[in-house]
Amino acid sequence: MVPLLAVSAAASAQATDLPYQVGATQVGATQVPAITGTVLAAASGDPIPGAVVVLEAARDAALVQAGHPFLSRSLTVLTDERGTYRFDGLGPGSYRLLVRRLGYRSAVVEVELARATTFRVSVGLVVNPIRLESVDVSSLTGDPFGRRRTLADETRRGRLDAERLRSEQFLEGDATVLTHADVVEAVTLGETDLFRALQRLPGVTSRDDWTAGMWTRGAPWGQTRVYLDGLPLFNPVHALGVVSGVSPDAIGAATFHPGGRSAAIGEGAAGVVALTTRGAAGPGMRGLAELSVLSARAAAEWRSAGGRTGVALTARRSHVDLATRLAEAFGANRGTYLPYAFHDLTGRLDADLGRGWGLEASSLWSQDGLRGGVPNLLRDTRGRWGNLLGRVSVVGPPGRHRARLTAGLSRFEGRLQPTAPSVTTDDSPSHATTRNTVLVGLLGVEITPTDGGAQPRWAVGGEATLQRLRYDGPYPRPYPVAVLTESLRVREAHGALALWGEHRWMVGRHATVEAGLRAEFRGRLLNLSPIGLAPRLAVRVTPGGNRYTFSAALARSWQYTQALAPAGPSIGPDLYVTDVWLLAGDTIPAIRADIGTLGGEVWFGEGWIGSVHGYLRRSEGVAVPEPAPGPLTAQRPVFVEAVNWARGVEVSVRRIVGSWTASVAYSFSKSDLTSDAQTVGLRYLYPSPADRRHALDATVMARLAHGVRLGAAATVASGAPFSRFLLGAACDSTQSGCSPADTAALFIEAPNAQRGPGYASLDLLADWSREGRRVEIGAFVQLRNVLLRSNAVTYTGSVEHCARARRPELVQARPGVCDRFDRGIGLLPLVGVRVAF
Repeated sequence: MVPLLAVSAAASAQATDLPYQVGATQVGATQVPAITGTVLAAASGDPIPGAVVVLEAARDAALVQAGHPFLSRSLTVLTDERGTYRFDGLGPGSYRLLVRRLGYRSAVVEVELARATTFRVSVGLVVNPIRLESVDVSSLTGDPFGRRRTLADETRRGRLDAERLRSEQFLEGDATVLTHADVVEAVTLGETDLFRALQRLPGVTSRDDWTAGMWTRGAPWGQTRVYLDGLPLFNPVHALGVVSGVSPDAIGAATFHPGGRSAAIGEGAAGVVALTTRGAAGPGMRGLAELSVLSARAAAEWRSAGGRTGVALTARRSHVDLATRLAEAFGANRGTYLPYAFHDLTGRLDADLGRGWGLEASSLWSQDGLRGGVPNLLRDTRGRWGNLLGRVSVVGPPGRHRARLTAGLSRFEGRLQPTAPSVTTDDSPSHATTRNTVLVGLLGVEITPTDGGAQPRWAVGGEATLQRLRYDGPYPRPYPVAVLTESLRVREAHGALALWGEHRWMVGRHATVEAGLRAEFRGRLLNLSPIGLAPRLAVRVTPGGNRYTFSAALARSWQYTQALAPAGPSIGPDLYVTDVWLLAGDTIPAIRADIGTLGGEVWFGEGWIGSVHGYLRRSEGVAVPEPAPGPLTAQRPVFVEAVNWARGVEVSVRRIVGSWTASVAYSFSKSDLTSDAQTVGLRYLYPSPADRRHALDATVMARLAHGVRLGAAATVASGAPFSRFLLGAACDSTQSGCSPADTAALFIEAPNAQRGPGYASLDLLADWSREGRRVEIGAFVQLRNVLLRSNAVTYTGSVEHCARARRPELVQARPGVCDRFDRGIGLLPLVGVRVAF
């Protein structure tokens, strides 16, 4: 048993029992020497596209290509759709050719290149026989995320495997395969955090540095759907949104799709984060543990000696409640104790059922809990909220086709109950009694051919889903601080049957086309017909090999569950427990999103990739607050329907392999909403609240001697739009002496007509690890906001009779009026230690 991305040891070209076939012929004299050839499947003779071919200088060869300004120790290309590769403009000398491909034994060939000669080396790769013993189970245990990858392997291979997987599986150029090295290089908050790492990608921003949620191409967090093993997660964050709700130790693959995606994926109006749990690699027992300022986490995995059964478990728990309780026990002031904690548990089982059948099961239990009040932030409240997910898949039988049968259930539930007396001297906000439940059940099937490698030529499938939503709680809070006393009750249910299929063709030598269609049969909805068709089309062209790639995609998707606004009061820097979710029905719209993308990519130098992508997206059925200016009262509609137009350009440059890696990404975007105001009968065109026009992100990681890594990550972004509303007095609802009446919203001005200040931050990381024979130990130190920049982040209302500004919290808007903002994260040191075996 080997993981999906594992490669067997390379054999020498001089070995007698070669795992591949080699042919070398001189095909004629040319002006400049070159090496070319084809990579084939040894058993069938079929070409193998997407194989990685690495050319290294063995001794005296000058590894430089004609017309290319960079000298390299190695050159890397991917075979095209016909399995061919080519290295042009080489100097004469000795070379080593390394060829590898998912599911095949690697090959190493020594080549002696004479002057003025084109040398043809055709390599026939043999399928790895170990993997074929239990292909169904081993195909479920891939780990492109690379959580257990060593530092040496990370330096040598970098993200090449992930880029190879991206190129092979996705024709859309804006798709991303995330690795653990990417997450570390992103210098996330206190510990490796998946969602915060995604915020460093082009086209992705966030509300502020307090939140792990993402704004994808000008759309709010609720329009980016997170899937774990094919099931959706709702509000998948901890600590009121500060930390991702899924531990990276549990992840085997993480992909991000801000544009087109497979027809097998249903919801996600703006983007999809597709996570797959990690199976045990084994055989034997392995584990790791980490302690950071935020949490303690551990992971363990075991696979049987024969590889037939594997179990992987991860656990994480915050410890602020334990630390503050201990501090009080040793004499700290009463009230130091913080009665809050979060945890998540993830499990996965892989089993070989025999006769070519495999079983895979996974689960997640993610929960936050509060058992009292938080001084100056929230009055005494008891509650718990989080996600519960379970899934079972059966794969088989052996033969020309393989079926995957899946049954799963995902549930988000939040329950909160105030425990403080109604009459109290505590001026902190109180959370009203709330119950919020979103439930999704799924039965699905997928059929693919078994001869298509990691990416089959075609796939068909279907799924039946049932969604239920229940909400009893406070009125949605569309604007920070302002809380209406009225309550809201929502009950909705929605069922759908979806059938989908997709096929990939090669057009000529350099073009690949993939077309797909998803048909959904659903109940009565406010803005959609009972039968909906979602086509998708993706095209990739690679002229002259794989150095240059051009791609285009068109896709449609629906989203039935959308977040309207936070439920309950603002806690601290506008953090909150949960959103008010809406499920499409006869009175609530579903989102229909159509997107088109166009882009290009180039490989250059030693492991450098440059890319440019543009996009245009139209989403209708978006639920937004009533846009008309006026007083904020319960008489305003809960929501109105809007159409969102988003367009932009994204540019990035990355170095993905070597002793140092880096990335720079710039995004320009424009996202507007059009909606009819019911209160005044007018149509408004205004910026989306997630419309950050400019964003620049940069990361760098240097891998030094003795297991030392030094990293830095910077973000510069323009301000986000907001609708100005006036408050009664210039005070903060989280401060003593400021009553709810003082912070009641009086009047909402024009929708999102104002913009907040820009944002800038620089974060540093120092990481050390040491590998022993059986145990690896490590430690890290982070410094957040080393520039000491006082960032004004989320807008929290405006006050009149403002004598003078007090930046960053109070910014002069016009004479006598100041805008208030929450302060971003200041200089913050964070440390952690880890151990792995």
